[in-house]
Amino acid sequence: MNTVKSTRRFDSRLIQKPRKQPRLQRTAWGFVTIAFWAFYFYLWAPLVTLVSWLLGGQMAWTQLYEQKQTVDPFVVIALPVMLVCCAALLIAWAEYNRMRFSGKERRLPHDDVTREEMAHDLGASAGVAASLADGKAVTLHMDDHARPVRVTAQALAG
Repeated sequence: MNTVKSTRRFDSRLIQKPRKQPRLQRTAWGFVTIAFWAFYFYLWAPLVTLVSWLLGGQMAWTQLYEQKQTVDPFVVIALPVMLVCCAALLIAWAEYNRMRFSGKERRLPHDDVTREEMAHDLGASAGVAASLADGKAVTLHMDDHARPVRVTAQALAG
């Protein structure tokens, strides 16, 4: 057995298998996770409130909800103008980029990885690497040390 550890091999301790846990345990930990995320967002609420008030949240609330049934002529004219300006700016930027980058291939082609390199990097046999390279949709079966041991081809629906 090879005593030198390859840096490209996977450590099976890092692979989690949540489907091997009982359903009740997975569900319970899901609820615990949701509870902690809710508490985390609750801790940020005062800062979000402060920032929104500083940025004009109070004035926006007053203008939008406390002065009912009023129409501001500036808003009626300014909003459509801003909408048209934003759309024109976005279209101009897209056209600039289309003219700048059209007809220029900036991505260089890469050489295909050989089957021997694939087998070596995965720690698999040459047969497994050949099946991976030839298959369109495959299931990769791994041993307890996260090394590929066999490949099962899947039929494509079509």
